[in-house]
Amino acid sequence: MRHGHGNRGKAFEESIIMVNQIYKARGKAIITKVPTEWIPIRQGGKIVSAKVENKSIVDFLGSYNGQSIAFNAKESLSSDRIRWAELKAHQQDFWDRHYKTGGISFVFVNFKGGRYFAVPWKVWEYGLDVWLSGGVASIHINELSPEWKVPESLDYLPVVDRLFRKVG
Repeated sequence: MRHGHGNRGKAFEESIIMVNQIYKARGKAIITKVPTEWIPIRQGGKIVSAKVENKSIVDFLGSYNGQSIAFNAKESLSSDRIRWAELKAHQQDFWDRHYKTGGISFVFVNFKGGRYFAVPWKVWEYGLDVWLSGGVASIHINELSPEWKVPESLDYLPVVDRLFRKVG
């Protein structure tokens, strides 16, 4: 079955939501999906459609080990590459501010074949800077650090612990 552009990434996000529910039930973290704000389009008093009212800045937001955690879920199911431009300009300022104020910030990437990575925001930001300076527009899965690899179970908090452990 082929899904439209609007459903791209939906199954991945739903899987993350289930993992987050397990984390919540176990008292490990509270991380929720940030809903997209929609405005209804009416004809004769009936809702016939809807359009996005505000572009989302972040897919998931919450708290883990006393820190704010925010991440986006991105998929690259037709390639072993992910484009840096997957995070839009309106999102980049949030990510930079979130990171600079001590938040855990990353991009959760799903490659075809169930290969998952938590790419730290600073790495993603560097890739964006290189691309905007005329460099490569994407990164190949083989260029990602093995320490960013998330198991197929999507249990990503151990990776977050390794990448963002507080020092001090």
